[in-house]
Amino acid sequence: MFARSSEALRQFSPSRVLVPVLLGLGIVGYVMYQELARHEWSVGAWSSRIPWSPRAFLALGLGALMLVLRDVGYIWQLRILTDRKLSWLACFQVVLLWDFFAAVSPSIVGGTAVAVFMLCKERLRLGRSAAIVFTTVFLDQMFYISIPLLVSLIISQGEIFAPLKLIPSDLIGTSLYGAFWSAWAAIAAYVVLLIVALFVAPGWTNHWLTRLLRLPFMERWRMRGLHMAHELMIASHDLRNRSTGWWLQVWAATSLAWIGRYLVLNCVLAAFSKVPLGLSDHVLVAGRQAVLWIIMVVSPTPGSVGVAEMGFSWLFTDLIAPGLALTLALIWRLLSYYPYLLIGIPVMSHWILRVYGSDVRRIQDANG
Repeated sequence: MFARSSEALRQFSPSRVLVPVLLGLGIVGYVMYQELARHEWSVGAWSSRIPWSPRAFLALGLGALMLVLRDVGYIWQLRILTDRKLSWLACFQVVLLWDFFAAVSPSIVGGTAVAVFMLCKERLRLGRSAAIVFTTVFLDQMFYISIPLLVSLIISQGEIFAPLKLIPSDLIGTSLYGAFWSAWAAIAAYVVLLIVALFVAPGWTNHWLTRLLRLPFMERWRMRGLHMAHELMIASHDLRNRSTGWWLQVWAATSLAWIGRYLVLNCVLAAFSKVPLGLSDHVLVAGRQAVLWIIMVVSPTPGSVGVAEMGFSWLFTDLIAPGLALTLALIWRLLSYYPYLLIGIPVMSHWILRVYGSDVRRIQDANG
């Protein structure tokens, strides 16, 4: 989390925003160039291979609606978490900016630190802002680890990971399988830590975190870690007093957001699948998508660029026509990722004007 507002404001500078955006677009452009060169296709020949049909347009339109549903869920969630103290407009801007900074940051970093800062600028107390962000992170991580387990009750892991056997290199397939379970275990451990820190034993957790951070080799992370430990304590006091009805509302909003998030990819596959997808096929897609999302969480690239596209082309290749995997991966990302890069900058400018009554350059000048 940010200990000083000046540090947070630097995240809004053009260099911090535009460089990851350009890097992400550059990686996608390179991947697309490699795909065209490998098949010796022109852009026209490549586009002509995409099987456009009324079914495809209908499914992609539905996918766009699912993206809206995802954001509606998160906006509703934020309204509940802020006890409706933030207007719908403010919730809309904070959610889109949160997504934008997650899109231009490595997935393992995300946009949570900027979210705390934005909520504070919306005149919420630091402790309340921290509680909101920790709750959102906790609920998202719960979905990350629970969906693979739920799908495994219906679809075998052999079916979920079957496409990895088609990858020529055994090393790549094995690495992806191991990366999934390693990432799943790390997220599960993080969820357990959050449960203990927020609901079970906040005082005990704060005590041992503080002692750990006092060790000599932790000096580099000490100040930020102590700040986070303090915020965890404040968040715990806020969340432990919430009613069951309040939690059910938050869970419903989060579920709506995740249903929308998942169904975007399902819609893309339904648009271009070799045969119409049945219910069991959609469940299988959800299981494979759970694998993909967890691997994307630990990606070092901004917004998981490159990792998401390659993971898609590996995991869903058996459901679509040969040679279309990477193309559909790009269509999926054009629906689910790149809109936040395009929308984020104008929304950020509007938010800054509303909150500061100024623009980015003046804010930067004021902070040296």
